[in-house]
Amino acid sequence: MAGAVQAVHLWKEWGIQVLVLVSFTLQVTLLIFGELRRCVDSDVLRLFTWSAYQMADSVAIFTLGHMAVAGRLPDHELVALWASFLLVHLGGQDNITAYAIEDTKLWLRHLQTLVVQVAAAAYVLYASSIFGHSMGRGYHSLLLQVATILMFVVGAVKYGERVWALQYASGSVSASNKKYRNFSNKSEYVMSMDLEFRPDFPDAEYIVFLGHRMLDVPKDLLKGPLPYEISFRKQLPGGMLDRNFRLDVEKAYKMAEVQVSLMHDIFYTKAESQYGVTRVVSSLATAVALLLLLLLLLGSSSDRHNNNNDGGYNYNKVDVAITCVLSVGAGVLEVMSLLRYILSSFNWYRYEYWHWHWRVLTPLRRLVHASEWTIRYSWSRSMGQHNLLQVCAWNRTSWSSKMAVRLAVEDWWNTLVCSWSIPVSPLIKQMVVKQVQESCGVSETSPDHILNSRGWAVLKRKSQQLYDALNWSVNPDKLSLEESILIWHIATELYLSWYKEQIASCMQDDDDLAKAVEALSNYMLFLLAARPNMLPPSTSRIAYIEMCYCLTSFKYTSAENLTHLLRRYGDALKNRPGSIFKFPYNTSLRRSSTRDVETANNTALHRGSHLPAKLIGEESQELESAHMLKLIGKVWVELLCYASSRCSAYSHVKQLSDGGELITVIAFLFEYLKRDLLKVNSSTSAASTV
Repeated sequence: MAGAVQAVHLWKEWGIQVLVLVSFTLQVTLLIFGELRRCVDSDVLRLFTWSAYQMADSVAIFTLGHMAVAGRLPDHELVALWASFLLVHLGGQDNITAYAIEDTKLWLRHLQTLVVQVAAAAYVLYASSIFGHSMGRGYHSLLLQVATILMFVVGAVKYGERVWALQYASGSVSASNKKYRNFSNKSEYVMSMDLEFRPDFPDAEYIVFLGHRMLDVPKDLLKGPLPYEISFRKQLPGGMLDRNFRLDVEKAYKMAEVQVSLMHDIFYTKAESQYGVTRVVSSLATAVALLLLLLLLLGSSSDRHNNNNDGGYNYNKVDVAITCVLSVGAGVLEVMSLLRYILSSFNWYRYEYWHWHWRVLTPLRRLVHASEWTIRYSWSRSMGQHNLLQVCAWNRTSWSSKMAVRLAVEDWWNTLVCSWSIPVSPLIKQMVVKQVQESCGVSETSPDHILNSRGWAVLKRKSQQLYDALNWSVNPDKLSLEESILIWHIATELYLSWYKEQIASCMQDDDDLAKAVEALSNYMLFLLAARPNMLPPSTSRIAYIEMCYCLTSFKYTSAENLTHLLRRYGDALKNRPGSIFKFPYNTSLRRSSTRDVETANNTALHRGSHLPAKLIGEESQELESAHMLKLIGKVWVELLCYASSRCSAYSHVKQLSDGGELITVIAFLFEYLKRDLLKVNSSTSAASTV
């Protein structure tokens, strides 16, 4: 009991001090994690970032309320000053104004909180000894009052900036795109593209500048329709506008990666919503306030050293130390915020486009290689992986999965534990670029266009005979997207198993291709299992769950054992059509007599096991130089492109907060394809074979 009383006493005496330091620590955490989350794909990082984001406002608001209730503290004159610092903390860090897209929709709530908390901070200052009659009118009093007022104003402005950034991100383009000219009365806005006549641009700066110049295209996709149609024209040296401006597909892919980062900044940071005057004035006011506080604290330290206690300026040592930490921390955070604004590509683009002071900003950015950093860390550059056969084998042998079954969280747990991420390989980028190049010039309404085909265009280009033999595996009229993913995922696993046994030892050069194909297969299944919102709205996980239950009913000891079992099933379907294949079932689950019927009725399992047997047969008869592995990879790229063009804008935006997705990069790329902004590669035509 005595311990509890002592704890309560300590909390009453030092609770505010502890909370203020916790609030500052959370701001530092947000600064670091907010920068990392765009380029690091980690569930642990997301957990800590989310926790810090949720706690930051709560701690600051609770502390302000505690200070308002506590009233004037005679022995802690500096405590009231911290109310201004807490307002600055509520303003948040420039690189993370929102954690999720849902936070931007709550900007009105934040506006209400802004009014209430500014009023609470003003009350704390009014009721404190800083502005009370007992404070006196001496030199120390004046310094403290001016510094407090300046920090209070800075905090209110920063909090207002945050609310404005949330409102800016939540609105449609027509409502928030106010920095652009008004083209509401025009049907077309012709944007001149004079970049080719600016030889001073290195490649990295060219890509970043181009990403900003054409940013209205992804804005049109993610934020809603623009109030005007944009047409890009190439500008000649004399100022005349020539034919349509077109991009090389490889440069367009790099630009799309940069635009993923730019759209992240628009939705989740203050990057685009900040105004230069406000930014500079806020930094100057912070600098003046911190300088005054430094003079005040140095004067207090000198008085204490000389045993001069007249005037009551011998502040509590702990309060002085905390004030120093808050002041130095606020100064460092403000300097970093100002540098981020100065070196921001948004700020650079504004000045570069209007030719204002670009000779100052461009050399600064080149000095720190800002454009190279923007490109390198534009998004996570990773792709999730989820393997159906591995998760089923793990589910059979793992004790944690068995525990999850008892807790009724089996699906969630297996998806979480059996998912991982890998870097997007250069070969996968090349495969995507090549597929897009082959679609340049093809009518968008054609069923063979990459946006409409789910693999059958690849089979057609390969050969009519192959298409006739395998069209049942890609026919969109008979198969849903989730069934196509499951069929080709099983087929890919079984084919790669055979390929590694029979061919890989003689063809080491194709090892990278095999890894890329497997990565694409696992990525599409990852989207279906873990992030179905990134697929077309009609896509359902039910087929995936049914497949998992079906495969876990078989008797096997490992993923390799299950692979060989399904290969035998596929061989039986090919060599003895119509015969019944007897699967070894785990009899402890259910009676095997009902399983035979369920397995026979599982279309995805039937076709997924039959397909690799057909592919292996075609491989043995292949007379052309192209390899069957390339065909499988191209089918996966077409499936990925099909899904990217039909994923909802909300899902793309939501995933930006977690570092972005490869499917979002491809969606941006196809926006340029739809607008006829990509060059047709002369060496590649739509009629090219695999």
